[in-house]
Amino acid sequence: MERKPQISFIIVNYNSKDYLEKCLASVFNNTQNISKEIIVVNSCDDILTHSEDIKIITALENKGFGYACNVGAKAAQGETLCFLNPDTEIVSDYFEKIISEFEKDSAIGIIGPKLVDENNNNIQEWCAGKEVNLSDILLNNIGLKRSKKIWESNESVECAWVSGACLFIKKELFEKLKGFDENFFLYFEDIDLCQRARNLGYKIIYNPKFTVKHFGGKSFEDKKKQKKLYYESQDYYFEKHFGKIATNLLKLIRSTVITR
Repeated sequence: MERKPQISFIIVNYNSKDYLEKCLASVFNNTQNISKEIIVVNSCDDILTHSEDIKIITALENKGFGYACNVGAKAAQGETLCFLNPDTEIVSDYFEKIISEFEKDSAIGIIGPKLVDENNNNIQEWCAGKEVNLSDILLNNIGLKRSKKIWESNESVECAWVSGACLFIKKELFEKLKGFDENFFLYFEDIDLCQRARNLGYKIIYNPKFTVKHFGGKSFEDKKKQKKLYYESQDYYFEKHFGKIATNLLKLIRSTVITR
């Protein structure tokens, strides 16, 4: 009987073909010591080169990031899923240690790496963080970023969420959570997944020893629409986890206090 891949890499491509090629190359170059499969869910009209080492799933109807990730996950055979943005490049060969972390502690549900800019010089803000709530949003707005201690940590640390730009989760847990909530078209689906894992008693780990280069936002040119989608997802997240009163307060804060 053929052994399942240790990791299934699931990459959603949406207008990111040029970045995708470098992303795929970085995965191949840093996974020599593990068994893997690579699944690309193509959610746009990009014509991708087929390879026997890559499974391409065409989903031209764009129903959002979470939906496309779920499509890829259903086809995955790996014991661990790695959701990876196409505008990323793996910098360090750390996959064996990620697998080992899951094996050593069954309470670990999700692991995220350190994200850095294209020059490897700066850590990407908000690659991991504390619980998202009203007080956290207010503090962030006045410059008191409580989550900064997490993303600037040099050692693994437990947190509330990690970025979906690169996120590892055991397939068994992903299925138990019924995948990403497809009501999020874009944004907050990663935070929501982490929160639901925490609700079941699992730990979310930020591991800065594993580095991933993230170019960020390369598939989205309409910034006004991008902000609209962000706020819609934020509202849905708050109503789902905190209720309508908290959501109304969020909207009030956004209209009267938030300056950026």
